[in-house]
Order: sequence, then structure tokens, then C-alpha cells
Amino acid sequence: MKKLFIVIIMMFTLGATKANPIVPPPVISEFYIVNDSTWYVELVFQQYYYSYPNLDGFQIISSSGSSLIKNGISITADSILVLTQEDLQSPLNFNRSGDFIFINDGYWNIDEIRFGNFEGAQISSPEYGQSLVNYGFHCLEYGSEPKTEYYLVKDSDPTIGILPYETSNAMGTFTGFVYDETHHPIPGLYLGNSDYFNVPSSVCGNIFSTTITNPDGSYMVPEFSHWCRVEFFFQPSDVLCDTVINIEPDTINYFEFNLDTLMTNVLQNSFQTDITLSCFPNPTTGETTISFGIPSDGHVAKALLKIYNSDNEMIRILPVNIDNSQNQYAVKWDGSGGQSIVPSGMYYCTLELDGRKVATHKIIVAK
Repeated sequence: MKKLFIVIIMMFTLGATKANPIVPPPVISEFYIVNDSTWYVELVFQQYYYSYPNLDGFQIISSSGSSLIKNGISITADSILVLTQEDLQSPLNFNRSGDFIFINDGYWNIDEIRFGNFEGAQISSPEYGQSLVNYGFHCLEYGSEPKTEYYLVKDSDPTIGILPYETSNAMGTFTGFVYDETHHPIPGLYLGNSDYFNVPSSVCGNIFSTTITNPDGSYMVPEFSHWCRVEFFFQPSDVLCDTVINIEPDTINYFEFNLDTLMTNVLQNSFQTDITLSCFPNPTTGETTISFGIPSDGHVAKALLKIYNSDNEMIRILPVNIDNSQNQYAVKWDGSGGQSIVPSGMYYCTLELDGRKVATHKIIVAK
């Protein structure tokens, strides 16, 4: 799977002009949208940016416009700055479904994130309760000193104001089956990045996982939340085909792949359920709405939502009235577990389609 770089090329260093372009470290450590007008951006200016004493003249830019940051906000190298709407001289909104955030020093965009359905997006749009994080992967280059590479991922437990370039819960489960065109399982097939086959995970560029299919064609592997390219191969020198998938954090991401095994190197009829759950409000004081979508090319006869407590005990089953003429569904959970209202705590909602668990989502009840 190709790594997702946050790459911003600047033609000049800060304080001194250089002949060659360089790739500076990201300034945006984390970006969290509560709603269009309520958001948090966590900034960290590493030593590279030593010439900036404060944010005077800086502005934040989105598709809705731009706004100067209020004067007098000082910068301390390697320390966290959290900016909100209150730190701007005029209101600035973000569109959750697709937008960008640029940090501009008055002359240059020194860092940016593009997401969702916006042109040049680096990652899918964040669901409610998710943040976008420039995750710092500490790794080793062959024959060189340790370094840090940065990957844009989604975190289902935002850590705004603490743990810069770190995530709390950015892993999902990549699972499913691989079949041939006659729907027979393909065992012993690798899914991942052939360039890093049998390379230690500590090596730079090898942050994303590779797995192998079982005798029944199934696979399961933890994976960082991101858009990633998956290659299918028996030997690293012979990649059969590839495709791009989206992994959501704290979620079972289920994909069924049908491969053309007649040496045409074409991925055919890839049935990607890629189903994710969203709950709003979350955290909730009681009632919450659980939403999910079913791909238009998938046929489902039965769907169930099951609620579990933190001890993995099932406390509620919510049936879903399936109509294959529609794709989007929303079911309300009243916060009860059978006869009684559940206490504050952590709960998990699991979606089962035709008896197969395809997605799960965390629900926080806070009273």
C-alpha cells in the first residue's frame, strides 16, 4: 500500500534562501471538526520554523474563505498551539464532507490538509467524533540514522492539545475474502505492498500492513485508517492487480474481492462493502441515531444492529427494515439495554449483514 505523504514543497527556507526545494515537517498535528463553525486545529512549529516568533500576519484558509489569526499569539518551538474560531479575526467555516485547511504565513501556505470530496483530497472526510492526524512514524532508513515520516490518518479518539503527531485510536480491521471469478476462494495470496514484502516493520515506508489469505480465502489484519492501495500477489515480482480502499478507525472494514484469474491482470467485480457506522450524537446522554450505508451493488436480506457493553455482553438487538431499493439507513437507540436505561460508560454497536459482522463503532454514554 502506498504511503500517504503530507508533502509541501517550499522554495525557500525560513530565514535563508536555498537553491534546492526542501520538504519541511508538517505544522498541523491534528484537525478536529465538531461542526461547520466549531473546530480545533493543533499546531506544532518544530525547530525548522525557528524564525517565527508569533502568529502575527498568519491566516487560516478554507473553501469558505480566509481569516487572519489574532495578533499576539506567540510560538514556542516544539510546543502545542490549539487554535479555534475564537482565535481568528473573522469567522471561518469548514465543510465536513470535503474541504481543505491551509496554514498561511502571509506569503506561503506552509502546511495543508485536503479531505473528503475536495479536489486533491489526501483522506476521506472525518465522521463525527473523528479527527485528522499527521501521524509521526519513527523509523529507520537502511544505513542511516532514525527519522520520522508523517502519514495522514483518522483518529476516532481525538487528542487535541496533547500527544502531538500521535494517535489514540487510529487503527481499523481490514478483513474479508478473496475469490476467483467462479467464486472459489484464493488461498495463499498476499494483500499489501510488494515493495515491502518481508521487510521489517521498523523500516521507513513500511507503516502499512501486509497479510495473506487463509485456505478459505479469508484474511484479517490491523490497518491504519487511510486511503491505501492494495496489491494482490503470490510473489512480490508478480503483482496480479491492485485497487484502492478506505480504512476507517475503530471499525471492522469488510471487503470481498473477486479477481480475474485468467492471467489478464484485471481486478473484476470488486465488491467492497466498506461499510462504516456513525452515531450522532456521540457522546450521548441517552438516545443516539446509528447510521450506515449499503453499497448499491450489494444485496442484503437481513440486517441487525447489536449493542454490547464494555464486558462484551450483548445488551440489545436493533432490527433494521431492509429495502434493497435504498442504500442509507438510520436506526435510533434509546439508550436502553432491554428493560432498563444503561449507565454511563463505553458501548459498542456492531452491524451484521446476513449473519456476517461487517462493522463496529464505539458509543460513549455520558450522563
